Amino acid sequence: MKAYATSFSFLSNEGKVKIPFFQRAYVWDKVNWSDLLEDLMDFNKNHFLGSLILKQQKKQSGMVKEVLVIDGQQRLTTLSLLLRVLYDSFPEDIQKNCIDSIKNNLWYKQNQTDPIYFIKIEHSHIDAKYYKKIINSGLNVAELEDITEESNKVQRCYKYFIEELQNVPEQTRKMLFDKMSDRQNEILVLIDLEENEDEQSIFDTINSAGVRLTSADIVKNALFQKALELKGTYSEEDIVQLYKENWDNIFSLDVDTRNFWEATRLTGRLTRDNTEILLHSIAVIKDFFNPDIHTLSNLSDLYKEKINSYTDLDSLKTFITEIKEYAKLYREKMYVFDNVSAFSFSDNIKRLFHILSVLEISTFHPFILFLLKKYENNEATLLNKLSSIEKFVMRRMISKQETKSYNKLCKEFILNESILNEKLQLISNDQIIHGLKSITNKNASLVLFWVELFRRMNTPRHDTDELKYNYSLEHIMPQKWEEYWQSVPTKVNSNGTQMTPDEAKKDRYEKIYHIGNMTLLKTSLNTSLRNYTFDRKVIGEGRKKGMKAYATLSITQDDIIIPFETGDTVWDENKIISRTNNLTNEILTLW
Repeated sequence: MKAYATSFSFLSNEGKVKIPFFQRAYVWDKVNWSDLLEDLMDFNKNHFLGSLILKQQKKQSGMVKEVLVIDGQQRLTTLSLLLRVLYDSFPEDIQKNCIDSIKNNLWYKQNQTDPIYFIKIEHSHIDAKYYKKIINSGLNVAELEDITEESNKVQRCYKYFIEELQNVPEQTRKMLFDKMSDRQNEILVLIDLEENEDEQSIFDTINSAGVRLTSADIVKNALFQKALELKGTYSEEDIVQLYKENWDNIFSLDVDTRNFWEATRLTGRLTRDNTEILLHSIAVIKDFFNPDIHTLSNLSDLYKEKINSYTDLDSLKTFITEIKEYAKLYREKMYVFDNVSAFSFSDNIKRLFHILSVLEISTFHPFILFLLKKYENNEATLLNKLSSIEKFVMRRMISKQETKSYNKLCKEFILNESILNEKLQLISNDQIIHGLKSITNKNASLVLFWVELFRRMNTPRHDTDELKYNYSLEHIMPQKWEEYWQSVPTKVNSNGTQMTPDEAKKDRYEKIYHIGNMTLLKTSLNTSLRNYTFDRKVIGEGRKKGMKAYATLSITQDDIIIPFETGDTVWDENKIISRTNNLTNEILTLW
């Protein structure tokens, strides 16, 4: 490896400069173009525009020298487009003066005696046609007018430089062209790799220095670089086709596809994009990521070890195809929710993912993905397995059991699915009953929401069996009850003795956090109204609307409002106990 400062004119010494087909598309935008142009047009300072990593390819007899662009295609593409725009902006006499410079930097000839020039920078298939057109002949006025914010970014970059430079004095444009062509103007650091050197180690070095190389970038490069190494009797076009069918069409097909895979999810304390979650899940399923000893920072290295273990292309192709199949299932089934998402109890898979999302549990994604693929053609078994995961997660949540072991359990479930049911049997109904008598607001909201949807599925009188998850939790007997709920009934302990006033108050505070004292409203009550007596809280006061106005759900309307309107106007500890028992029976039926 050699590293040295160089000018943009280093290109004049190169033949074909090839961007590998598996590299990402040109992604720079207006902010990057503006920064680069502003920097270059400050003629009073030295510039450093970043590094390029090139890898020398073995020269074949009769063929032009070739290098691969391992990193730096964004700035290399941008600088070449800027040089073309500057050349196009000059009158004919100046163009004649600098034709040799632009030809040496942007084109090459197979042989010096040949009449035909070829474009020096060979783009990947995503941008190739746009880049070739611009470098060969530029764009006319009509073609420029057709470029919009949705157009290819190579086209947009070219148009941006034209518009920015059209009012710049000719002398300034000449200075900029000369500066870019000056061999003494060392604006880049070129890292030159020999053909036998490992570019992945350079990737890792750049990544640790803060350049954003995602796990997906590194895994993709490693996969298809290895495919090229193992191609044997296959042609490079065969490998390109392998890439298009199994990676590009899955992860980069269109804007929506790219947005999906780049979208992030909160997984525990970490925010990860969908591609990394997928790759992590596959690594767990394929048993080369061990949650006991590995962390996500190991993911890229573990993939490279796995990829390097393949000694023939057919085996590697099988692995690549598996990634594609898991990715299709992930996108189709691994739901992402927003504020407008609606849910029904009958959609089992969506219900499971909503529960996991609310509880911020992503550790079972590998096991779910494993099941989705294994039982893809056996829906009954699949739904039964997913139902067991849901019951396991909900029962452990309600009974307040730890979640730290979920990574380890996920691995165990994949290796032996029966372990899930064994673990499920360890959570007793008594633990659930006890847990529902001391449940957090967040967890109570989730439980009550799905109890409501369960009722709606089984009761045709409701107008819809779909609801959005946007309700507010309300304690019927308020947490701050002492000002308006002063009458505390006489109570007895479990041993038959009468409670002291302090014991009775403590008992009331405990009852407030029973599931039976909680409900969901379509909007929060007025802050002062929350603490009012039961009748005022239900009916409201003046312009302050009470629970009745916001009681759109069965768990509020049927459990609280209708009994109140038919004369049952008391809400106390006995009512909380009674409703807790009723809800507990429903919850045990569900989970």
